[in-house]
Amino acid sequence: MEHYLRIKQSAIKLWFELRHVGVAFLVLINGLLIFKTIYGMSTDLTSLFHINSFSGLDWNELANGPWFMLGAFLMLNSAGLFFRAKLAWAVSIVLLIITLIFTFHFHPNQHFSIYLCFISLTALMFFGKDFDRSSATAGGIFSAISFTVLLFYATYGALYFGEGFNPKINSLMTAFYFSIVTMTTVGYGDVIPISEPARLFTTSIIIAGITVFATSVTTVFGPIISGGLNKLVKGHQHQMNRKNHYIICGTSILAMNTVTQLSQRGMDLTIITSRNQEDEAEIEQKLGKKFDILFGDVSDNCVLELAGIQNCKAILALTNDDAQNVFVVMSAKDQCPQVKTVIAVNDSKNINKVKQVKPDVVLSPQLFGSEVLASVLNGEPLDNNRLLDILTHSGEGLLK
Repeated sequence: MEHYLRIKQSAIKLWFELRHVGVAFLVLINGLLIFKTIYGMSTDLTSLFHINSFSGLDWNELANGPWFMLGAFLMLNSAGLFFRAKLAWAVSIVLLIITLIFTFHFHPNQHFSIYLCFISLTALMFFGKDFDRSSATAGGIFSAISFTVLLFYATYGALYFGEGFNPKINSLMTAFYFSIVTMTTVGYGDVIPISEPARLFTTSIIIAGITVFATSVTTVFGPIISGGLNKLVKGHQHQMNRKNHYIICGTSILAMNTVTQLSQRGMDLTIITSRNQEDEAEIEQKLGKKFDILFGDVSDNCVLELAGIQNCKAILALTNDDAQNVFVVMSAKDQCPQVKTVIAVNDSKNINKVKQVKPDVVLSPQLFGSEVLASVLNGEPLDNNRLLDILTHSGEGLLK
């Protein structure tokens, strides 16, 4: 039985750690299906790039060039999703929306592609929190690649749909000019899409352009600006020596009060929270002083290692989510089997499930409070021994 529970816990943990790979694979399949849908006939894809003269080009040999770039862009973003890049997540949503609209309009008989695109969009929305990693270096590289591919897609597509514009686009320079003007949403109005396919294509450039520019600026310059302002306002901060300390996971009411009480007793603390770093000032204001705070996934192995899980006295999982608390304990024991663990149970019906991960201390303030209240209303005497007995035996033994 214990072996079965251990396998079940490992499977659940593996699902939460690797489900982003499944989402990335779905996006990759969407890109590959575009090639299968459009290039199912005998077509030499390399001929699409051997263009000597755009002005005298036979457009029949360039069938569905923009589709090729859309498929390539989706596959590029699937690589970013594999590394949980926030920018890749945002761009993938826009590209899948464009793919869904284009497929439904131009290839309505491709039911499997339409269904898969819709499922992929739903998965991206549902698991959006998994894609939370960003850095100036990785963001800069990915943004540059995204902009280059989008520019190629827009220029190549403008040439392909050139007959649908007024005046017609029949040169590389005109297509490049139209792409830049449209991607930046300047829109001088000197080149206007008049056919329905050209208008749909122009709409896709505008949406993708806004997304790439906005997310690129936010991803690349956001951390730099935020870090610079923090240093300017707070000055240089010395990191606490994370040894013989307590790690508090979460910023719930119980966690905040626990931090306050432990701090009053002179204990060293490190707080891990999944909230945004912009909330640091609010958290410190509620606590009344500055603390060593880490921002990230409270159950992530890298975050726990950075918090000093190997050298801490104990780790306290005190978030408002019982499932998250369980994963904190599982991750902590996986990295440091001898670590002492304390877990809070917010819903009393989850107590037996929580005990399966074998934490050292299980505490349910709600259940403890309800038993005390019931005892008071029933007229039962309450002294220190009685309160201790309720704490250690309510819920079939909350304290181990």
